[in-house]
Amino acid sequence: MSELSNNAGRLFLVPTPLTPYSSQNWEPRRILGMIAPDILEKLRSISFYVVESEKSASRFLSRILSSEHFAQVHFLPLDEHSTDNDLQAPLAALKAGNDGAILSEAGLPCIADPGAALVAAAHRENIKVIPLGSDSSLLMALASSGLNGQEFSFLGYLPVREEELRKRLVCEGRAALNDGAARIFIETPYRNARTIEACKDVLPEKIHLCFASELGTEQPTVLSMPITLWRKYSFTAPGLPAVFCFGLPARLMDKKKHG
Repeated sequence: MSELSNNAGRLFLVPTPLTPYSSQNWEPRRILGMIAPDILEKLRSISFYVVESEKSASRFLSRILSSEHFAQVHFLPLDEHSTDNDLQAPLAALKAGNDGAILSEAGLPCIADPGAALVAAAHRENIKVIPLGSDSSLLMALASSGLNGQEFSFLGYLPVREEELRKRLVCEGRAALNDGAARIFIETPYRNARTIEACKDVLPEKIHLCFASELGTEQPTVLSMPITLWRKYSFTAPGLPAVFCFGLPARLMDKKKHG
């Protein structure tokens, strides 16, 4: 894996309020009060949004952006009927240096959401992925990993003893290849480095591993790639609280399945 591109834009994952639609609930002042100031500031600087429904996204953004900014916003659709071809437009915009965002219908993007496939593609292109605004580091890590957000399990802390750790990773790695579900676990910060080495040594080559730390900041570390690339990549894991995820990358529906 090469270094992240300095010229590419960043892909932000933007949650939306979990509130039923009504004229009262979606009054601009009420919506503004539900959004953290740092997220609001970021929304006002993004040039394009990847959305499931342009109608829903327009309803949300028109209440929080100035009319001048809203008129310049571009929407790129990505829904359950999209194919890999639909990833090309947002990837091209990001590569051209534009910051973009995946905007969910409700809550955090990429959890049971087609946006996960775009995140997986962004990691393949070495584009920085930044999740915003969740109270759960586990879900923020999964959302920004590009792994399967439809099915996942939390493993908690894995065994401390090296032999038992590797045995558990072998078991869960094989299971992840079989069921396609993502695995999430956490580790004591001073064991981050040895845990990554164990993952590199024993997880199947087709498995993707994500290491995510400093989530919720402007400069998170989110590295997600196949084990084959991890084995070639030089990375010193920081002694900071982190979340590990592994599994198969999210994918959109094959065109042949439409019809």
